[in-house]
Amino acid sequence: MKTVSKAMRSARFYKFFIPVAVFALLLYLASLRLPESHRWDCRAIGGPCLRNHISGEPGGEVSSRPAEGAVESTEHSRLCRGRDFQIHRVLTAFNSAVTGEREILLDRYLEGWDELVKFLEALGTVIGFISQEVKGKLELVRDLRRGAPATEKGDPYRTLRSMMAHELRAGLVDFRRQSLSGCRTLLRLHRSLHWLQLFLRAVERSSAVDSMGALCSVAYNQALAPYHSWLLRKAVGVALVALPDRAEFFRIVCGEEEKGEREREREREREGRQLLERTVLAITRVYNITQEAYQVNGMLDLP
Repeated sequence: MKTVSKAMRSARFYKFFIPVAVFALLLYLASLRLPESHRWDCRAIGGPCLRNHISGEPGGEVSSRPAEGAVESTEHSRLCRGRDFQIHRVLTAFNSAVTGEREILLDRYLEGWDELVKFLEALGTVIGFISQEVKGKLELVRDLRRGAPATEKGDPYRTLRSMMAHELRAGLVDFRRQSLSGCRTLLRLHRSLHWLQLFLRAVERSSAVDSMGALCSVAYNQALAPYHSWLLRKAVGVALVALPDRAEFFRIVCGEEEKGEREREREREREGRQLLERTVLAITRVYNITQEAYQVNGMLDLP
């Protein structure tokens, strides 16, 4: 009887602990969130203050043109339908983010992240809240770009390196305190991209017995945990328990809403693995070039 009573108490504990831990995580992240982009002193960079963010090219229109001659891929678009998230768009964006001179085009980089946000949201509400933090960072970088006056060399926020050079010259990068610079904000996105890179690579190489929560936890511990507090690390660990199972994950990556027969499940996984492999390669290339740029400029540890 004591054993049964103890088990019941343990079950009740976890029943209430998981929601409370996730709620605490939400509160903690909300307290760390950067101020809204329209509140920062945009006059510091010599540009106009923007009350609302409008993504895309000047004039407020969202650009759908491929950057630097890149061609939008339609491969797999017929098979991977029925979801807002389309992994081939992630692949296209990150592939076209790198120029022949190994420059990272910020527009395409941010577009890749727009699609990854949809991926996070597709994983469920427990993980999807992270997308709100990412959206805030994407908005800040875009506002910085739209607010910066053009120089004799063109748009200072066209590429990662031009942004770094511009903000270093303008004294916008603070190496001792937190700031609202594009360099600091993109560094946070860069670390999160490493997390997703490791997670997606692990899923692509996974087997039917692997847990998505366990794979994501390993990736998180390697890429993001070193920068988070003990409380946040524990709360994230609890949240990752709620990740979809492996079959549902491949439906998110490449599949329709309905669950198909076993043969369709195998086809979906095969297509999903192929897309994941190519997408991870594209993300890895972008990550490595970005890592190198931050290292050269001594900005890997911006506060």
